[in-house]
Amino acid sequence: MNSETNSFKQKLIKLLPLLLISIVGVTALFVVNEFTKDKIKLNKQIAALAIINEVLPLEYDNDLFTDKIKLDVSDKINNTGSISVYRARLNNQPVAVSLMPVITKGYNGNISLIIGIRYDGALTGIRVLQHNETEGFGGQVHQDKTNWLQNFNNTSIFALPEKKWAIKNDGGEFDQLSGATITSRSIINIIYKTLEYYLEYRDKFYEN
Repeated sequence: MNSETNSFKQKLIKLLPLLLISIVGVTALFVVNEFTKDKIKLNKQIAALAIINEVLPLEYDNDLFTDKIKLDVSDKINNTGSISVYRARLNNQPVAVSLMPVITKGYNGNISLIIGIRYDGALTGIRVLQHNETEGFGGQVHQDKTNWLQNFNNTSIFALPEKKWAIKNDGGEFDQLSGATITSRSIINIIYKTLEYYLEYRDKFYEN
């Protein structure tokens, strides 16, 4: 019996360093996570704010991250039926919103956009958040590749009738991306639908 007890104690002693290392490792990971999670969250907010400000080049005085809502929308705007809405205000008056992600179908998969819309319904900016397009088939849609998306700035459905929201080859107002007819048509279509939806339900976008 004593022999078995001694053998167990010896095994326990051998395992003790590994146990201590495991405890120290887990504790260290917990401490690092606690100290860094706020910084990670802040960095994500800074990155998000940077792209929001790109599509909302307007004066506002509220905190966009506390003036944010999730809004149920048509699956024509986002196939999940929900988008994030960041509301810009000045002196408590509505100025504009940024909507993301607005999702449309490109040549090679979904294209995710952030769209800025002034209170009166005019576009203030559009940026691509994510896409699966390849070079020569819509990959240049990203703002780092071309300024094509800037063609839509300050336009609205009041300024152009619906039939003009198309590429020039289809009798519309807009140039297409070179070699990317499907991508061009899809983005123009989703922009129009988003503006139309916004104007129809504008009050919902600014409700508290």
